[in-house]
Amino acid sequence: MYQNATNAIQRARIRSNLTQEALAERSGYSDDSIRAWESGARIASLEALNKLQLAMDAPWLTGVYLAEQTNNLHDLLPEFQVGRPLAQAAATYINAIMDLVDNKIDRKLLQLVADGKIDETETPIFDEILSMAEAANKAYYEMRFAQR
Repeated sequence: MYQNATNAIQRARIRSNLTQEALAERSGYSDDSIRAWESGARIASLEALNKLQLAMDAPWLTGVYLAEQTNNLHDLLPEFQVGRPLAQAAATYINAIMDLVDNKIDRKLLQLVADGKIDETETPIFDEILSMAEAANKAYYEMRFAQR
């Protein structure tokens, strides 16, 4: 799959102030491999991604790269910002969790699924719960990969 936009490997490399050649030397892969992964001509293996994330101190690399490359995984992971200030990301996460608590989402969800199905009158409530859970999930990833 060829991509014109920069992908996660290229963004991590640029953030690390490395050339493709320097990253190749640090990671033990060839600069041709680095170019192919960045251009989308080839998909990096999990082993390669692990070595690259260690070489660039980019713990978020594997998840973000795989999400970009795989539509199904992209649907599972929210789009999130890497490198937010930690205090800001933590405050956003705490607010998202508190929204879940304040709205008693645990009780609402239990009531919705008590009969084993969600009918058409319950769908808007369930959609609201999912939206709040997605916000908390996004906030978690932004905190997990915040600037420390």
